[in-house]
Amino acid sequence: MRRLRRILTMALCPLLATTMLAGCGPTARATANMPEGPAITIGVAADMPGLSRFHDGSYSGFDINVATYVANQLGYAKKQIIFRSVTAANYQDKLSRRTVDFVAAPLPIGTGASSADATYAGPYLNAKQGLLIRTADTKRITSTASLADRNVCTVTGSGAAASIQRRQPAAHIQERDTYLQCVTALLVGEADAISGDDAALAGLAANEGSAYLHVVSDTFGSSLHAISVKTGERALAAKIDTILKQMVRSETWKSFAGQMSDQLRYTPSSKLNPPPIRSDNG
Repeated sequence: MRRLRRILTMALCPLLATTMLAGCGPTARATANMPEGPAITIGVAADMPGLSRFHDGSYSGFDINVATYVANQLGYAKKQIIFRSVTAANYQDKLSRRTVDFVAAPLPIGTGASSADATYAGPYLNAKQGLLIRTADTKRITSTASLADRNVCTVTGSGAAASIQRRQPAAHIQERDTYLQCVTALLVGEADAISGDDAALAGLAANEGSAYLHVVSDTFGSSLHAISVKTGERALAAKIDTILKQMVRSETWKSFAGQMSDQLRYTPSSKLNPPPIRSDNG
């Protein structure tokens, strides 16, 4: 283990010398509500039940389990991990400013494997894009074809809005900062549907209950969950790729997915998952 830590330090320090990955410089951190010693800060969503949710003072869900596994394999104990809420609209900025060391969350729908502000490792989950509606509307809204002249709420920065408009140009898009804001809009009648990651939508439906919300069975496109690091940090991304492959080989991924399925009644497609690790770190 000591030798592994030395190897990781040599690989990561040139890239992360100014970040909070304190293995590169043993500056103790002992502030209120913060762990002592080296710590790693991980950006995650706070509003996706079953995937990544902040509730009763802690984070839980599939993405959280994956992020914790990765951090553990990088040499950080649970007490050294700090989770910090990010959104689809701001996670790249937080990586660029080194507010977080990496992000575990869905990538913007329709993006490629890289961008100007982030480098990706993974993916570790291949979900789809879907629709969440009021249960009372199950006969009126059955697919994107039903969205003409209807209001569709999407999360800013998620890429879902552009995807919907390509499939149904007559839909009226409403963008909000979080899924929970979209749920409120849907329940009060300001929106007719929510479009986004179908695993996230399943979590929202499970949280509110089937009497109120329903996930439309017609899914489309792809919504990839991956680990994002600051652009250019390819050595770190490559190390995380190796860790994610190990997670799949050890069937730890299968265990995490089973927990998600039990909680949400959402089962990732066996044809697409676990997805091949095909990040941009070649």
